[in-house]
Amino acid sequence: MRKAAFFIDGFNLYHSLDTRKDFRKYKWLDLWRFSKLILLPNEELADVYYFTAYTDWNPDRKKRHQVYVLMNESVGCKVVLGKFLKKDRTSMVKCNKPCRSGREEFCKKKFTSHEEKMTDVNIAVNIVKAAAMQTYESIYLLSGDNDLRPALETAREISPSLRIRVVLPINAQAKTLMDFCKEHSFKYIRIKQKALSDARFSDPFTVGDTPYSKPAHWN
Repeated sequence: MRKAAFFIDGFNLYHSLDTRKDFRKYKWLDLWRFSKLILLPNEELADVYYFTAYTDWNPDRKKRHQVYVLMNESVGCKVVLGKFLKKDRTSMVKCNKPCRSGREEFCKKKFTSHEEKMTDVNIAVNIVKAAAMQTYESIYLLSGDNDLRPALETAREISPSLRIRVVLPINAQAKTLMDFCKEHSFKYIRIKQKALSDARFSDPFTVGDTPYSKPAHWN
């Protein structure tokens, strides 16, 4: 049996499910069980890495996320946290009612947004590290992010015998990534809805003596 590991881009997966209301129920996902469903028959799951970051400015969302992380850690997943950084921006939306004159102008109001940092780098570093150390014989990358292509190329250069497969989120528009896989002989698959349905946590799901229920708006 070939030792396999999954590298999961958490926000890429989350947003692909959140874009369709009928898929939000699958956000209650047991990542370890889900990964096992994707493996080939001659592979055994050794590790699942879940890359994500907490929304510190939104306490309710952060709390739900922390519960989800706790649940997946309890079934064996390894969580690698990035972070969000504040970024000052200027609104370039055209004003409905010009603020200073009778001609149409841009709003130019200042506001603060948040950008996820480190996640792509964390994924890339861990994939290349696994290839260099020959920790696994098969690697699965769950993401539709084109920025991870150099990591896959480097992993193949370091370990030509390493089996690499890209798992595309169910709603991801990833033509560039699919073309890249074809050009470099990487296999890719798109997530099937049945795998999502079969890999959901029970509701409630208990960790230790504490039960956790799926958020109502995920139904």
